[in-house]
Amino acid sequence: MDEGSSEQKPSTTTVSSVAVQAGDASIVIAVLKCGKWVKLQLAESTPNILEIGSNQDETKKLLQDHEFLLSKLKALEDKVWDLLQEADKVAEENKEKSQVYDAMAETLGDAWDALIIMLEKRQALLELTSVFFENALEFAVKIDQVEDFLKNTQEFDDIDSLRELLLQQEHHTKELLEKSFALLNKSHDLTQFIEEFKCEGPNANPELIQGAHSSCLKIDNLLEMLQDRRRQLDKFLRHQRQGLEQVLQICLWHQQETQ
Repeated sequence: MDEGSSEQKPSTTTVSSVAVQAGDASIVIAVLKCGKWVKLQLAESTPNILEIGSNQDETKKLLQDHEFLLSKLKALEDKVWDLLQEADKVAEENKEKSQVYDAMAETLGDAWDALIIMLEKRQALLELTSVFFENALEFAVKIDQVEDFLKNTQEFDDIDSLRELLLQQEHHTKELLEKSFALLNKSHDLTQFIEEFKCEGPNANPELIQGAHSSCLKIDNLLEMLQDRRRQLDKFLRHQRQGLEQVLQICLWHQQETQ
């Protein structure tokens, strides 16, 4: 494109803005017009579009508010179109209006779809986060169970009860590992989802980058805290198992000697 045609490019004007609130969530959408083209810009979002909360309860509240906000926004599509028609009443000659409105309707439709897709993606993010926190809670509960198992005095009366104790120990070790893997996989899915969401669109959005960083940090911190506890328990479980297996060998040897 040469400089002449570049200079003739119509300027972008803000026609209006639409605010929607639901619970603690709110968004402001700027309606922008450039010639026949219409663009919808997410001017404000509270909370950040990539905010996930710090626990299961917070995420559920965010999801509930967002679903309500999305349903309220979808009902406003006609209002946005009315705003555009109102702003353009004097802008074009009557004979050109039908063509202009056809182009505006098409670009508004595309812009509206893109906005809804982004907000539906936030809903999917919160649903994925809810599953992550659910897995984290299950893992934390399992860690508590194993800690209690290790704290309690491990008593046994005979070889059979000692073997039963070893089976319990093996069961706890296996379940701890399974819960750990489930959470690691879910955290990977969630982090990847956030990173892809952050990078969408032609331009880097500083607010999305900041929101992504904050949410990924929450995921990493929770994961590291739980994995630290698991690693400690693994050491104790291995140590206990070695001790119990040695006792079992001595008991079996003693049993053979006395027969």
